[in-house]
Amino acid sequence: MAINTVFKSVSSDFERTLDGKQIVMQCNFDTTSKGGVSKVCALSSDVQITKAQALSKQIKTGGRVSLKLVYLDGEGKLNNFDYISDFSEDISNDAVILDMPCMVRASIVDTQSSIAGNEIKVQTVVELTPVVVEINTLEILEDAENALTLKETQTYQKYICAVEEEVEVCDEYSCGVRVDDVLFFDAKTIVGGVECGDGKIVVSGQAEVCIIYTSDGIATTKNLNIPFVHELAVNGDYLNACISAKVKDSKLIIEGDDSDNIFKISVSVGLQGFVMQSEEIDAVVDLYSPTNKLDIGRQSVKFDRQDGLIRLEERISGSVSADNTDENIKTIISCIVTQNNLSNLVAMTDSILAEGILNTSVIFQTESGANKCIQVELPYSLQFECKGVKEDSLLSGSALASECVHKVKRDREVELSANIVLSVCVMTSVETQIVKSVEEGEECQVNSNAISIYLPGRGESIWQVAKTLGMSIESIKEQNPELGALMQGDERIVIYREIG
Repeated sequence: MAINTVFKSVSSDFERTLDGKQIVMQCNFDTTSKGGVSKVCALSSDVQITKAQALSKQIKTGGRVSLKLVYLDGEGKLNNFDYISDFSEDISNDAVILDMPCMVRASIVDTQSSIAGNEIKVQTVVELTPVVVEINTLEILEDAENALTLKETQTYQKYICAVEEEVEVCDEYSCGVRVDDVLFFDAKTIVGGVECGDGKIVVSGQAEVCIIYTSDGIATTKNLNIPFVHELAVNGDYLNACISAKVKDSKLIIEGDDSDNIFKISVSVGLQGFVMQSEEIDAVVDLYSPTNKLDIGRQSVKFDRQDGLIRLEERISGSVSADNTDENIKTIISCIVTQNNLSNLVAMTDSILAEGILNTSVIFQTESGANKCIQVELPYSLQFECKGVKEDSLLSGSALASECVHKVKRDREVELSANIVLSVCVMTSVETQIVKSVEEGEECQVNSNAISIYLPGRGESIWQVAKTLGMSIESIKEQNPELGALMQGDERIVIYREIG
C-alpha cells in the first residue's frame, strides 16, 4: 500500500542579536555664567532609542543621550546642568532584510568628566546592539498513513508583533516647605514582570525618581518608587514576550502654596520587545514500512525559544571613607546613583549568577558647612535560585538600583545599601530534527523463517528494534511482554511469524 504523507506548516521564528557598535559622544558645559566650577559631584547618564528601521543589509537608528550633572561652583555651592544630545547611526549587517522586525538596545558603557578652566567636558560611550526577528516557515511531517511512525512533541514559536508603547507613570509628593531650587531630577525604570494569558499581556514594573531640592539654603533629597501596570493589546493564546523599559521623558511641576510646595511627577516609560506565540506539534521524527524501503529526507532546525522574563532582587551594602576632607561629616545631602552596570549574567542549573558594579555619588556637608562629595563603587556578585534555568539557557537583562540608604559611621565613613533589581529574559537554544520528505523504494524481502530471534544491543530503543524487524511495536510486545522502552543488552527477542 502506498504511503500517504501529511505535512503541516509551522513557524520557527526567533530573535537574533547582531553585532553592534560603540559610539562616543562629547559635550562641553560652560559654567562661567553660573559661578565657575571646582568639582564635579555627580554625573548621571541615560540613552534611549527613538528610531530603528531595517533596510537592506543595514539598520538605521537614532537616539538621545541625556546627561544630568551636579557640581560645586567656584564658591563651593551646589549647582547643576541638564543636557540632551541626539544621534543617528547606520549599523551594517548582511543578515538584515528590508522591513524585517527589528529594535536596537542601547546602554551607557562609560561616562567620564574633566574640568578645564570654567568648562566641564563630558565624554559618553554608548553601546548599540541591534536585535532582529528571523521569520522561518517549516513543513513538518505530521502523519504518514500506511507506515509505522515515531512521534515526539516539538515546540515552535511564531512572531506576532513588536511592542512599541508608552506608559505615563505619575505621582506627587508634598514637601512641607517652600522650594527655592531643584538641583537634580532624574528617573530610571525597569520591567519587573510579564504575565501572558487569556489573550493579553500584562506588563508590570517600577520607576525610580530622585529629586534634590533646596529650601532656605538647606538641600534635601527625596527618592520615590513608583510602580506601574500596563496591559498590551495583543490577541492570541500561548504568548511569550520579553519586554524592556526606558525612560523617554520626565517632567517635574511644582505647585501648592508658599509653605507647602507639591511636586507633581510624570515619567513617560517606553516599552519595547517582541511577542511570540508558542505552538506544540506531534511531529513524525522517524518511520518505516514493513513492505517497502523508504528514502527519508531530514533537516536540522535551530532557533532560540523565549521562555519568559524573571524579576530578581537582592540588597547589597558597602562603606567608604571620606578621605578628601579634614573635617567630620555633619550630614549627608544625597546619594545619587550615577550608573548601574550589569556586566555579566551566568546561567546555571536552577540558578542565575549576576555580576555588576553600582556607581554612586555621595554629597555631604562638613561640620563647618562646606559641601563635599565622594564617588563610591559597590561591586556585586549575586546568585539567585531560578527553577527551570539550565546551564545552556541564554540570558539578557537590565538592572536598577532601588531604595538607596546612607548613613554616617565613625565621623568620616559612609555606609551605603541599595536593592539591586534585575529584569532577566530567559531563552532556550533549540535544536531538533524533522522529516522533510519521504519516498518509497523497492519492496522489502519477506523473512520466510517461521521463528526469528533478535539480540538487541544495550541502549537500543523498542522503536529501533521494531524498525529492524519490520514489525509494529505492539506486535513485538505482544510476543515479548517483558520488554521495556530501552534494551539492557541481555534480552532475547523471539518472534513467531505466520508463513502463508
